[in-house]
Amino acid sequence: MSAQGFRDSEVYLLHEITTRLDRIARQRFLDPAGITYPEFLVLMAVREAGAPTQDDVAVFVDMSTSLVSQRVKALVKKGFLRQKGDPENRRRVRLGLTTAGTSTVETIYASMVGEAGRLFEALGPARAGLRKMLLGLAEGLAREEGLERQGS
Repeated sequence: MSAQGFRDSEVYLLHEITTRLDRIARQRFLDPAGITYPEFLVLMAVREAGAPTQDDVAVFVDMSTSLVSQRVKALVKKGFLRQKGDPENRRRVRLGLTTAGTSTVETIYASMVGEAGRLFEALGPARAGLRKMLLGLAEGLAREEGLERQGS
């Protein structure tokens, strides 16, 4: 290992940044809305995909289907998601946001983007370069795992 300390390494710095961003998101936006971060990810996947199946959501958020199933059950109970049979395949269930789910996810997402935007504005012109580097890192990690990166 190099003379660089672990807390100064890129791996730790990325961990620290994501942990802090997750904590801020939870405290300021998710806890007040009564949802967890994994539930928010499921809601966002449904928002982005339209009427996905649970399997579609699992791929989108890189979560096991059993965990997605647990999150979906909780979100249906909270009134944020609805399940509807697929007219083309009666054994398949499609997910959709309820009015409350749409309102909640849009409010949280707008707040998170606004907060992150404020934080990243401190980077000035370097912000675009950071985004490009992060996309490159995400693509490289996806290649390392043998996966294709979802979205850009």
